[in-house]
Amino acid sequence: MKQKFFRAPGRDTDRAGLDLNAVEATLVEAPAERRRTRVGAWLGAVLAVGLGVGALTAPLGVAAAVTGDDIAAYWKSLPSQLPLEKSLPQHTVLLDADGKEFARFYSENRVDVKREDISANFVDALIATEDARFYEHHGADPLGIVRAALHNTGSGGRQGASTITQQLVQNMLINSARDETEQRVAHGTTPNDKIREIKYAVTLEKELSKDEILTRYANTVYFGNGAYGVEAAARTYFSTSAKNLTVPQAATLVGLLRGPTVYDPFTHPDSARARRDVVLGRMHAVGALDAGRLATAVAAPLAVARGSLPNGCGTSTYPWYCSLVRQEILTDPAFGATAEEREDRLSRGGMTLTTALDRKAMTSANTAVHRALEDTNRGALGLAVVTPGTGKVTAVAQNRGWGSGPGRTEITYATSTFQPGSTMKPITLATALEQGIPATTRLHAMPFYTPAALAAPEGGYSNYGLQDFGWVDARGAIKVSSNTYFIQLIEKTGVLPVADMAARLGITSLPRTGPRAMTGNEAYLTLGAYEVSPVQMANAYATFVAGGTECRPHTIVAATRSDTGATLPVPDADCHQAIAPAVANTVGDALKQTFSPGGTIGPYGALDGRESGAKTGTTNDYQANWIVGVTPQASTAVWLGDPRGGAAHPLTELTAYGRQFTDLTGAEVAAPVWKETMTGLLKGVKPVPMPRADDAATSSSTTRYVPDVRGLSVEAAMSQLLANDLDPVIEKQTAPARPPIGPGIVTAQTPAAGAVTGHRQQIRLTLSAGSDTSLRPPERDR
Repeated sequence: MKQKFFRAPGRDTDRAGLDLNAVEATLVEAPAERRRTRVGAWLGAVLAVGLGVGALTAPLGVAAAVTGDDIAAYWKSLPSQLPLEKSLPQHTVLLDADGKEFARFYSENRVDVKREDISANFVDALIATEDARFYEHHGADPLGIVRAALHNTGSGGRQGASTITQQLVQNMLINSARDETEQRVAHGTTPNDKIREIKYAVTLEKELSKDEILTRYANTVYFGNGAYGVEAAARTYFSTSAKNLTVPQAATLVGLLRGPTVYDPFTHPDSARARRDVVLGRMHAVGALDAGRLATAVAAPLAVARGSLPNGCGTSTYPWYCSLVRQEILTDPAFGATAEEREDRLSRGGMTLTTALDRKAMTSANTAVHRALEDTNRGALGLAVVTPGTGKVTAVAQNRGWGSGPGRTEITYATSTFQPGSTMKPITLATALEQGIPATTRLHAMPFYTPAALAAPEGGYSNYGLQDFGWVDARGAIKVSSNTYFIQLIEKTGVLPVADMAARLGITSLPRTGPRAMTGNEAYLTLGAYEVSPVQMANAYATFVAGGTECRPHTIVAATRSDTGATLPVPDADCHQAIAPAVANTVGDALKQTFSPGGTIGPYGALDGRESGAKTGTTNDYQANWIVGVTPQASTAVWLGDPRGGAAHPLTELTAYGRQFTDLTGAEVAAPVWKETMTGLLKGVKPVPMPRADDAATSSSTTRYVPDVRGLSVEAAMSQLLANDLDPVIEKQTAPARPPIGPGIVTAQTPAAGAVTGHRQQIRLTLSAGSDTSLRPPERDR
């Protein structure tokens, strides 16, 4: 089919005679009866002149085989919607509780900025160089296509005709292509790829304003040296912001778009300057620069000043806390249902996360651990602070630098697990109180004791120093940390109920399934033989001063999308009543005994001017030391050990505070670190008294057992659970269809019937197929 080009007098035409204004006008909305014909004519012209990058041969071949009507139908059939909702990779910024940045990480160095935060100098340079008719065309530029096609038929260099909008389409699809076709469009130069690209661009111009397209483009393009987007480029090459770019700086950055490596001002300054001057010339040619400003800009030196943005936890003032946040993103379903989704969310970034980090607490903790031990000391300290009743992790610290080599590591001790020693004893006490065994129960805390039916070492369990503490109650046993008292107590409560109690208090590391699963024979559970992390221990003790409320420990408290400011979901603290207030208060009260005369720490280890409670822990053969101590406003756990392994490297000799210690217990180093940390973080905070014991309430069982509601209607099941002071929760996923069971029946429950549960514990119900899972129990006062 022969193409006919007509020249209209007084119109803007190219040398081949095509009326370019008329062709471009077809992109504007036309009356319905004319739109199809005009789009077909325009697409025919596009196919005929070569789509801006190739020679005329292939497009003419395509055009020759397609009629005007076929072209219109083909154009209409092409996909047009881009994944606008999917943001490009950019920074994740971490803020402390006061909104101050303390870390950021990114897979691509991109910082989105608003249109008003981009220098007019950059916009002028970009449009003049990349798309001078940007504000005139509607996504694709027929004039540019014709000019490039005619130029490319000659012997000169290749010339492109992609508009800024088309380039934005390519960049968006490079990062967010949803299928192989879109991947080809992102990278392709074939006629079909370019036609699809143009269709996307034309549609995009109908959905976004010119300024929105320009802003997205400026935030998307790559400038070399790891800088994506104009803000990152301005910081990388000139240590400035996109808003403050001068004319020469803006021209230098726009020049990089032609070839970030070839025109790199750090490695090829002469080429960079020459390309900058070409851009300045284009700005002058289109009227963006007068002759005087052009001369001044051309005379200016490159004056690059390499800048950088921190990336990763290693560059943060608080690397260990940053590491906790990163791990939370990778593991919490708030950031994706699968590990792959969460990894992608972290990689893409684009989030501003407000955390619970308290700089006062962090400063206090860091000062305390480093005053005790230098980074190169073989002994290591791991510390975690949790706010009771919230689950917020406000500080973590350790006496190590971030990285590799002597005195450095990238392992966060606050979330690593270690044997906690006697700090497990209060959890056994909580179990006893719940079962109606009061804190006033007196047992003979003899030097040695061998339980009749539970596991024991040869010769039985013994007290520290083989002391005989005589007949003592639970408070006295906490005070002196009697091993034999608590072995006798766990005999009365049972081992597995203590393990259940630990789980309800948020300790998830005990082996309850698999080949190492506890069988109920392990009396040594109460002496801390199983490994637990400082974060979990701090969180468990927080429950004792929060009226029995347990929350999931977490660092992230708020999140927004960096580009739109939209609120994002964050980890669920899941605060709930894990144990009865009387049980929690009585344990919290008992913990004060540690600071009484004759206690394992004594009066000098207590906090000045406020009540507090604590429990020390020393594992077998001095393998590690602990203290977990609380006030109603903060719970802090401190671990001290040799990270190479306590069995091979026990704390029989250690230098701390500039002097030598032998056979360390929790009182000598861990306790002073705890006291200094708590004193600093609570400075200026009004004291709150510790809980008061309720021996009367804990002299009868407060144990609750989950009733069996399987087979009941959902309404009957919820009523029964509510009557037992339990909270029913309907699972969204129903059970598979199992005739003849109809809808509205409870088929499964978690925890299982007969399990020990706490006050107002959640009981999750799975309903039969076809059930309405939107049902909710009536609200009640908490």
